[in-house]
Amino acid sequence: MRFFVTAAALACVSGVIAQTQGVDTPVQKPMAMPKAPTARKRIIRPGTAQGAAPANAAKAPEVPPDTPVVTLKGVCKDPQAKGGACQTVITREDLDRYIASSGPESAGARGRLAVQYARTQAFSALAEQQGLDKNPVLAKELAAQLKLARMRILATAFLQSQQARQLTATTEVEVQKYYELHKDQYEQVQVRRMAIPVVAPTEDGRPLDRAAVKAEMEELRKRAVAGEDLNQLQLEAYRHLHIQAPPPPLNPVTWRRGMVQGDEAKAFDLKPGEMTDVLDLPAAFAVLKIESKEPAPIETVRPEIDGGLRRLRMQNQLSKLTKEVSAEFNLQYLDMQAQPDLFSGVPMPVPAPASRAGIPRAPGTRP
Repeated sequence: MRFFVTAAALACVSGVIAQTQGVDTPVQKPMAMPKAPTARKRIIRPGTAQGAAPANAAKAPEVPPDTPVVTLKGVCKDPQAKGGACQTVITREDLDRYIASSGPESAGARGRLAVQYARTQAFSALAEQQGLDKNPVLAKELAAQLKLARMRILATAFLQSQQARQLTATTEVEVQKYYELHKDQYEQVQVRRMAIPVVAPTEDGRPLDRAAVKAEMEELRKRAVAGEDLNQLQLEAYRHLHIQAPPPPLNPVTWRRGMVQGDEAKAFDLKPGEMTDVLDLPAAFAVLKIESKEPAPIETVRPEIDGGLRRLRMQNQLSKLTKEVSAEFNLQYLDMQAQPDLFSGVPMPVPAPASRAGIPRAPGTRP
């Protein structure tokens, strides 16, 4: 496992120099006063995390780690170097370290970050030439920043070492045992959902009356219980309420326990053939008919159980290692209501659902 502090140290030095000396990044030539910048709205495409690289971002050519990507003339690693020997070579590996410390790489960012890295390297060398590293204020700040960088790297190393121990897949016996003991967590139902929206385009342009929609759905439920076809009943309701949009087909859909919340979760309390009462939902009135109910096949939930058991092993291991560690927070200063759990939010080794607090739930459960 390799960890890097070069980029963090350079960034610290550059930031401290600017703050302490009031030095702004110089420009190459005088420029006219710019117009006030126009705010640009950043567009984040659906399914893409903020700051993540676009799917079509250009990839850097594959070259060996020691390939020079920037050669800085006049910036010496050796203070005694003279003439042509006074230069600093930044390799692809050096740049990769710097980019990794700067966050997700986006299209076109590699060249920009290379310029930023070289500039920081040059400013750092010039600062040392001027003896700024001997400045007591800077020296104190530099030591503090390096201490923070070291602490973060060691904390990451600790978590990665613990995670690596939990990545071994669980045995089939463990998965089967957990499945048998918690079948109710993996229960699934096939549901047909008859619904009438409360907001929909109508032939006369008037909004639907919520009370009228509810009354219509109550009547539909009575007729459905008597055995009438749900598709036909829903079609009649759309026509009676003069809704222009066609009703969706009422094909059976499979729900896992935990997939739905609110009143629709009542479907899991019923037996096959039964119907819920009329559900008053935010966007519609609905009735659910249960077609079938059974545990999900173990083949479909095995990866979920395996990942969940590994998360629990990780949680148990961290609990053992941190049982002697505690913290007392200044609630008034931090504007907190109660003492928090110090180790909540610890990242788990597998990308499976976790609770809001970050502590893993039992396999198969959802937030």
